Amino acid sequence: MILWYEQLKGDSALNLIGYVLYKNPATESQYTNQFNITGDGAKSSTLEFKPEASRRSVTYYCAASKAHVPNYNQINWYRQNQDHGFTLMGYLLEKEPYKENDFKDKIEMSGDGNNNGYLNIKSLSSNDNAVYFCGQAVFGNGTKLTVLERDISKPEVEILKPSGNETSCKQKVTLVCVAKNFYPDHVSITWKIGSKDINDDVATDPYATQDKETKLFSITSRLKVSKKEFKPQNTFRCTVRFYNETDVYTESKTI
Repeated sequence: MILWYEQLKGDSALNLIGYVLYKNPATESQYTNQFNITGDGAKSSTLEFKPEASRRSVTYYCAASKAHVPNYNQINWYRQNQDHGFTLMGYLLEKEPYKENDFKDKIEMSGDGNNNGYLNIKSLSSNDNAVYFCGQAVFGNGTKLTVLERDISKPEVEILKPSGNETSCKQKVTLVCVAKNFYPDHVSITWKIGSKDINDDVATDPYATQDKETKLFSITSRLKVSKKEFKPQNTFRCTVRFYNETDVYTESKTI
């Protein structure tokens, strides 16, 4: 049996859409006008969106019930855009490639379907900016692909101090590290107080935002510290690591 679930954005619950058992599909009543499920119930299944499907921010999951896979003979290729959604592009089964309809003219896959798999993306454009994954059962960290639309630009970094109202009224204050005017969006941000790396009470934007006209990116990271720590004798350092084609560039600002 192969089952399909959906998870609404911001909700921890999984909702069963339907399943296919021995080629016999069954869809939950509230989803019959939105989805069509097909497959053999053993190796493959497809969840098709009907025109009536509501447009929501949703993550979809496929699961196998009572399955046993002694040897993996399939390599799947996915991509993940900034909406966090995984999209299956295709897979290799016993060296035979199977492409999803949206990617039939876009990709080529090769390999042995077991230990090695290769993905070739044709006619790269800015629409192909994404993180690409291959996997049999366990995902790795993904490979980020960026199609350069302009010259590389290193980030400008500054730390914004907390306002006077915040320092006088609250038990904790917020320092904001701003990295701006960089391209592409390959950055990471870390904080230090003195020589100590800080990981707690740090909130960094999940994605950099892009200016539509300049194509340059910006991102912020926020560090909350107690008023006791926010003293002139303490040094607060924000470090932005920027990756270009050949090396790593580091820019730090201290207050």
